[in-house]
Amino acid sequence: MLTLDDRVIEVLVEPDVQAFNVLIGERVYEVETARRGQRRRRRRHEGDQFVGGKWLLRTPLTGVVMEVRVAVGDRVAAGDVLLVVEAMKMLNELRARVPGVVSAVHVAGRDLVEIGNPLVEVSEEARASRDSGPAT
Repeated sequence: MLTLDDRVIEVLVEPDVQAFNVLIGERVYEVETARRGQRRRRRRHEGDQFVGGKWLLRTPLTGVVMEVRVAVGDRVAAGDVLLVVEAMKMLNELRARVPGVVSAVHVAGRDLVEIGNPLVEVSEEARASRDSGPAT
């Protein structure tokens, strides 16, 4: 609990591999030490790009999947809501950071997820078209 003036705010802190995830209200903040910050920023930037033609959304917080808004084959744009996860009685919309085609959904509604679990894979649209095309 955090007290600011006359308000009491619930704060959840969860350790991550290189940092801490802090949930305040409905927002998740990533807190890192100065020593590890450079390595973490580079890894986060790489996670926001296609690697091997795919981008993987991993769970940023521990909670329960309340709603899966995409299915395999759906086209998504950067910013589209892929899932809704409840953590500490708050609903958190997890969004695509890259455009493409959903190639895998690893969770279903009411699944319990922990930080780092794979949730949704998005493939580059050109690659998805080639991979699903007729065999020659």
